[in-house]
Amino acid sequence: MAAAIRAHEEGKDPDPAVLFPSVQDGVKGMAFVVAAVESSAAGGTWVPL
Repeated sequence: MAAAIRAHEEGKDPDPAVLFPSVQDGVKGMAFVVAAVESSAAGGTWVPL
């Protein structure tokens, strides 16, 4: 992330290998957190994602 910001500040294109998370990635991450909290509240049982 820092390298992409630095490239922008220098007027250059960021390295194409730098990937940024999408909204969909964020939604999947939040679903995982919710499942982890539910699992913990249920004594560590498996819960579906």
